[in-house]
Amino acid sequence: MGFDLRDIRLAMDVYTRNNVYLGTVLRVVQGPCASPVVRVPPDARQSSQISGEARGPMPTGALGNHGPRSQGADQEYATAPDGSLPIGAGMLLVGRWWGLLGRRRIPLAAVQTVSLERVVLDWDG
Repeated sequence: MGFDLRDIRLAMDVYTRNNVYLGTVLRVVQGPCASPVVRVPPDARQSSQISGEARGPMPTGALGNHGPRSQGADQEYATAPDGSLPIGAGMLLVGRWWGLLGRRRIPLAAVQTVSLERVVLDWDG
């Protein structure tokens, strides 16, 4: 999974998978990206011969709703690049007490989940 600079931010709490607190994110160091970012994978670009909008209980295309045309598979489901930079194979600088204690570098490959203000690593700690 790839993360960008909006996913992992400064001051997020970092824990191991055993709920051991390691500190907060002091810095995010970007690394090289292994592969280009794909907005919609090719296997998700399915198309249908029948328009679900036309068959729905209340078709809204005639009322001016352009969503069914712009959100189709051929339009990549209305996704657009947002300009956010991927972190790639970077690392996190983590520490407690503003980096005075327990300072360590953690490779981004060790990140298991990112949720709200918490980063959970795939380490036992």
